[in-house]
Amino acid sequence: MRYRFDRFTFDPSRGLFRDDEAIPLEPRALDLLHYFLNENERIISREELCDALWDGKIVSDAAISTQIRSIRKALHDDREQQRFIKTYPRRGFSFVAPVKVDEAPQTLEDRIAISRAERPASGDNRAGRTAIPAGLGRYTAIAAAIALAIVAYVFWQDSSSEVAGVAKPPGPSIAVLPFDNLSGDESKTYLADAFTEDLITDLSRIRDAFVISRSTSFTYRDKNVGASQVAADLGVRYVLEGSVRLEGDRVRVNAQLIDGENDSHLWSERYDRPVADLFELQGNVTGQIASVLRAELRKADLDRQDPELMDNAWDYALRGNVLLYNHQSVTDYQEAYALLTKATELDPGIASAWGGLAFVHLVGSLANVPGVSRADSAQLSLETALKATQADPMNAEPYWLVGAGYARMGQPELGMPACRTAMDLNPNLDCGYVCAGLVHMASDEPEKAIPYFEYALELNPRFRPFTKEKYLGLAHIQSNQNDLAIAALERALATAPQDSFANLAMASALALDGRVEAASELLDRYFSGTGASRPSVESLRSSLGWMGAGTEDMLRGLSEAGL
Repeated sequence: MRYRFDRFTFDPSRGLFRDDEAIPLEPRALDLLHYFLNENERIISREELCDALWDGKIVSDAAISTQIRSIRKALHDDREQQRFIKTYPRRGFSFVAPVKVDEAPQTLEDRIAISRAERPASGDNRAGRTAIPAGLGRYTAIAAAIALAIVAYVFWQDSSSEVAGVAKPPGPSIAVLPFDNLSGDESKTYLADAFTEDLITDLSRIRDAFVISRSTSFTYRDKNVGASQVAADLGVRYVLEGSVRLEGDRVRVNAQLIDGENDSHLWSERYDRPVADLFELQGNVTGQIASVLRAELRKADLDRQDPELMDNAWDYALRGNVLLYNHQSVTDYQEAYALLTKATELDPGIASAWGGLAFVHLVGSLANVPGVSRADSAQLSLETALKATQADPMNAEPYWLVGAGYARMGQPELGMPACRTAMDLNPNLDCGYVCAGLVHMASDEPEKAIPYFEYALELNPRFRPFTKEKYLGLAHIQSNQNDLAIAALERALATAPQDSFANLAMASALALDGRVEAASELLDRYFSGTGASRPSVESLRSSLGWMGAGTEDMLRGLSEAGL
């Protein structure tokens, strides 16, 4: 059965499509859309949605509104127009667009695609999980991205900590304390609670993380207990606390991450937004906080490790991934490669080591890495990434290299399903959106790539933003939007002035914008300042051609700049 409305098609077994393009939605949102389409034009209360989709559990209004917001975004709808989902205050929601139900049998192509995907286990309500192509076999829990500076899958904690004889997960341990309501109105406490609840949910998606439950965290409401005492009481390393204040038409959210061992502040941020839609705002802010905290928790735990004490497979993998995370030069890749290889020799089932090797091979396919064969690196990157998925098929983050490998091998059509699943499994994982953007560029669809890069920046603006900005700049070059390309590349160079790709892309954008002299001066300044040798246009065509036919526009600009 399929549902058709406007330019969209929804197939419960395959997901949401606009014309022929699949639209990424997380499983809960797909379930919600399916329910709306089944009940077309009927007003559905929040209570009914809880019963139908959350098994009768009481969930916050914010949780429901977050899913509705994601559906509206996918349908290019909003609260003002409400062309598809209409909100009836104090009554519920209704899908109001005309829907045609097509009960024609599936095509042979559809049946083959679905038969290749692993069906959800009994009791799994994740209808609409994207079918995975034959190249990925049975591993449907795939997440993909190609943000080359990001290694986003190592989350560690002292392995010795146990509670009641049960070992904790090896990742970071954290308690999210109830956010304080500073609005001066006790009736607004629900908003602070919603922020807290959604942060607990989002952080719980971190692989191997140990996140204290809501019921325990909320026992600390209105108690004057220091973060170090909370950490000691609950057996966690980190404590997140914050506040919410409503003032007129503005809402202000403060959050800070504290190391419970020494009471030091690792990170803090303040968000100041118009109220407009409180629930939509709550979803946006909690998503951004959770995304940033992932990077901060990862960095804090990696920095704590003592490589001198490590001598087993897990430790070799950790040491290799620490080098990748904090890499400063190609020699770091070489040393990481040796450590990660040793880890896989000691334990062939260690997913993080295979994922790290896949990353090194991917870098090796784009640049010269000592000890890594450039000729075979693209293929090896894909093969080792798939080994990582076999070692831990339910871990979303290592799979980003699967999509990267397919794109690098010139098969972006096989990479896109991986990106979609990444975004389904973790809607706040920025590298999943970077992957989708790069796959669209590799598919000669730069205009479709741009919103993915922009959303990745919105999700995680603090961690290596230049990686996303420079790819955004290239997408704008490929879309003949040179002024926007220059703006994005200026932001990239502001944080990474020596990045070769960003400098080359900027020189090209300037030349294509008619500023040939400025482009030529930029190239001279970069190569004289770094001592790097000037590549030929032909060598760049060989290394960058996989990023789509639009790369020729960048090469044309570089030729005009005198490269």
